[in-house]
Amino acid sequence: MMEAPVLLLLLLLLVSSCCLLTATASLYSSSDPLVLLHSSNYSREVHGVETAWVVEFYSSWCGHCINFAPTFKTFAQDLKDWEHTVKVGVLDCAVDENVPVCREHEVMGYPTIKLFAARASKGDVGTDMQRSSTVDDMGRSVIDFLVDKQKANNGSLSWVNLQPFRGAAADAWSEVRDYGIVEHVVVIVDTAKSYISWRTILDLGGYSTVAVRYKEVDILDATEFSSADLPTVIFVDKALKEEVVKGAPNTREGLKEMIAKKLGLNVGMLPYKTVYSGRRTDAAVKKEDTEGAGDGQPEEINSDKLNYEDDLPDTAFAGIERSDQVYMVDIENAVSYALGHEVIQHKFVRGEALKSLQDFLEVLVKYLPARPVVHKFLSKLHQYTVGQRNGIEGIKFAEVMKSLQGQDSILPTHQPWIGCLGSEPRYRGYPCGLWTTFHVLTVNSVLQDGSKVSFNAKTILRAIHGFVKHFFSCKYCSQHFQAMYAEDAESSVNVADDGILWLWRGHNKVNKRLHGDASEDPMHPKQQFPSEAACAACWHKGTLVEQEVLPYLKRIYSKGMLSFRGTQMISPPAKNKQARVMEELEKNREREERKESVKVNEKLHNMAEQQPLRPLSTWGFNSTDISLCVFLYGISTLIIMSVYCMVVIRRKLRRRRFLEAYKLPLVKRLCVKATSCYACFLHAQQMRRKRNTAAILLTCA
Repeated sequence: MMEAPVLLLLLLLLVSSCCLLTATASLYSSSDPLVLLHSSNYSREVHGVETAWVVEFYSSWCGHCINFAPTFKTFAQDLKDWEHTVKVGVLDCAVDENVPVCREHEVMGYPTIKLFAARASKGDVGTDMQRSSTVDDMGRSVIDFLVDKQKANNGSLSWVNLQPFRGAAADAWSEVRDYGIVEHVVVIVDTAKSYISWRTILDLGGYSTVAVRYKEVDILDATEFSSADLPTVIFVDKALKEEVVKGAPNTREGLKEMIAKKLGLNVGMLPYKTVYSGRRTDAAVKKEDTEGAGDGQPEEINSDKLNYEDDLPDTAFAGIERSDQVYMVDIENAVSYALGHEVIQHKFVRGEALKSLQDFLEVLVKYLPARPVVHKFLSKLHQYTVGQRNGIEGIKFAEVMKSLQGQDSILPTHQPWIGCLGSEPRYRGYPCGLWTTFHVLTVNSVLQDGSKVSFNAKTILRAIHGFVKHFFSCKYCSQHFQAMYAEDAESSVNVADDGILWLWRGHNKVNKRLHGDASEDPMHPKQQFPSEAACAACWHKGTLVEQEVLPYLKRIYSKGMLSFRGTQMISPPAKNKQARVMEELEKNREREERKESVKVNEKLHNMAEQQPLRPLSTWGFNSTDISLCVFLYGISTLIIMSVYCMVVIRRKLRRRRFLEAYKLPLVKRLCVKATSCYACFLHAQQMRRKRNTAAILLTCA
């Protein structure tokens, strides 16, 4: 009887843990004072509406996005009362379904913050806002944007009026739109570009009974108000009665509190908040929030041979896995996300970026120890990319990748991470997998071609650098890598092994810089690699020894040591019964045809052996006989041609005489037939020459 309550308790704990996982999957949640945007609601929330928008495009795996998230949440909290004019939203570009939105807005790196004016339309990529570490600076950027839009008449009637007011305080009533609702006009007089005044106007914009305006102090005001009196607040009621408060608080909070207390404003007078209307609550959203690149169901081990032939073992590692084990599933996940997410997010890839993509694919095809079907996929993709000299559209690249997926050409997606699995979905994952891929490329390129005279270790590093520069969307990570490359990559890499060590040193520099960072997984702290536990010989008195590290790296990243545990099982597609029967019939037909062909060949061979062909002389003909036959053939040909010519000539002569007789004038023919008198005939001929028809007829008569 006690088993049922215990089972129920376990189920509740399981559900609670799942809910906790869902809540921590994204950098932002529904409890934050902002709108969770995604591909399904983005157009509805942002396009064609009267409010302006501040949207952060981020990636949940990006370390700088993780660091920036608390600041942006504070920024959203600071703007939560401004939703009558501007709203704050976030969109996770790491979610595959959101890639088209990020590509449309030309988001090339994370985090990217964009500002959108009222009535934004599809195709409007927004205005980039400079990311800052302080909430105050970002707030100033938003205010400048709103003021500029209003000044250019690109604002909205629903916005509060941020344009500086000119004239007497009582004149502000003439610009009040909702005269029947507004009970007080408040004019704040302050110095030029007073962000305190603008912030106060936005803070109080939700109260429909108050209209707050900002007035820049001018020459006339200077005679009335000294600098010590600023800011000055002037209250004007409907009877145009003014009350002036000089030396008002010089802080946003103090100024807002003073005005609210004077007019009896409280939070209960504000309209219903709709700031959370954009968030999703369905099951699909929860699934999307928890799943990122590489998530999926575990599959059986695939021990296919690797792609290239050399003297190294061509079998997957099947020994005891170590703490530093490298997994093929992490590499495939990283390559799949890099090509199927990072590249296709670009609206157009051209110029230097296109060359970098071609070089990176070439290195993958040549040196990545991929499974045969994955290698074939990458080869086809590389061939397509090389043929696109004028550039590639991101959406077209996505279509090509989809079309290349087939029975013998596959790039698996959404596999569960193993070696790069973080304690939460936001940690490790893609960046870890990409570093692993880079190490595998540098090591296996040396193991395969390092002894060749033509081998250049810089080629691999240049391909890696080009990809990171143009396609790694965590832009601050990319900038750090580029700076590290520019420092000594070209100068310090001279022999084959230098490329392996340069990347290893660079990775350790990154680990040192990010140790203790907010993006660090608490369950996998950043440390110098390899650890002393993994390679005791690599350490000497607390210092890593490169001479020992090099063989260690070559050992763990070599293709013979990669574990295929967790990789997706790739098998031919299932066939229905009819297809199987037709395939079997076709095989039987081919077998029968081969058997019949063999029989015919054997029969002809036997006949040739039993009765060989005799030479021409054994048939009873000699050279004289053959010469006589040729002579008779020639004589016969000449006779036939002569007869033919005679017949043709005779026919032509006969035809000519007929035409000459037919062409004689009618009078001549009549006269010739009508008289036998030779004199008359001659006379008629003479008259014919003179073309005297009447005389001819008379003569004939």
